Amino acid sequence: MALPSDDIGADSRLAVTFYKRSMKQDDASMEAGRPIFKEFDFIRICVPGDSLTEIDTYANEGHKARFPRQWAHYQNQTAGHEQIIGTPIEEWTLVSRSQAEELKGIKFYTVESVANASDQQLQRIGMIAGMSPHSFREKAKAFLNLASESADVAQREAELQALRQENDKIKAETEAKLTKMQEQMEALLAAVAEKAPKSRKTKVAEA
Repeated sequence: MALPSDDIGADSRLAVTFYKRSMKQDDASMEAGRPIFKEFDFIRICVPGDSLTEIDTYANEGHKARFPRQWAHYQNQTAGHEQIIGTPIEEWTLVSRSQAEELKGIKFYTVESVANASDQQLQRIGMIAGMSPHSFREKAKAFLNLASESADVAQREAELQALRQENDKIKAETEAKLTKMQEQMEALLAAVAEKAPKSRKTKVAEA
């Protein structure tokens, strides 16, 4: 919930909210072969009644110092909140949207959290996923393993493609150099031939 910034000054007209947002990590996702998200602190600043003026960006130290009351309120709300890094449970095609919401309700936010769950933790899942919790955990492990293997294959293919491109580049540069050398040699030979004295024809007297 947005709070007024302060009692006096221009900031008193602002509504300020700190919140967490999950952002996809492209490099990590490519490396893992599955979508990887990480949570960051964000800030939303707007002027009540003005729908055209809004700032929504990463929270930095300047924001925290400028809006200490809102930052303290946000920290109190998120105290004990674990940093979520991994594949969000709703990104797993095996899980429906409603199942994902139920799983998040019992703190299973990522596929990794299901795959690494203990037998005791699995009891909380029950039949939410439409199968036994142990089968659900095995499917989560299989999903992560398959994604990792796919990432390895994709990485090797990318390396081979890069090597092919490098070889093609070297081949093209070499051919260009050879062509240039051939042209220079032909030009040099033509210049030498042009400067060489022409032979004179002598007439042979008829006997």
